[in-house]
Amino acid sequence: MKKILPWLAIACIFTGPVFAQSGPVTITIPSGFEGPIAASHQSGAQVNAYVKKIPGQERGTLLQITTYDFGSKLDGLPAEKLGEAANYYLAQFLAAVQRQRESFESTEFTQVLLDGTPAARAEWHGTSSGLKMSGTMYCAVVGSQVISLHTQGFADSPAADTKAALAAINSVKFDRD
Repeated sequence: MKKILPWLAIACIFTGPVFAQSGPVTITIPSGFEGPIAASHQSGAQVNAYVKKIPGQERGTLLQITTYDFGSKLDGLPAEKLGEAANYYLAQFLAAVQRQRESFESTEFTQVLLDGTPAARAEWHGTSSGLKMSGTMYCAVVGSQVISLHTQGFADSPAADTKAALAAINSVKFDRD
């Protein structure tokens, strides 16, 4: 047993947190989340997704970072309007989720700070292909970028996976340069 402990300590040093960057977003990917699954959409969205599968299943808990670069369209947006803009874009992102779910319901938006930046947050639940799902979505405006941070899972997803994804979102860092 004594011989194993030094090797375990060395392994822990080399298997520390995994950081991912997507546009101005730096986020710590929770242990066990695989990815990124990257996609670009004609809308200009850049999507990076990470999934932790439910043991024995092909589905799991999602952690998704989506960025839209609006270029000069957001120039001059006063700091006091960032929360309002986050609400506006969160409503659009949630509408896209709603179109893909049955029995969709969401909470009222709440205002939060992510890395000191005003953001909007909402929780939702619904079904997809008869499976109960729930999620939490955040939206923030950073410079010329609109950012959506989203986690969703199934009724049988381990609660620890959702908790880990939410902790990652809540400790996100934004590059404001």
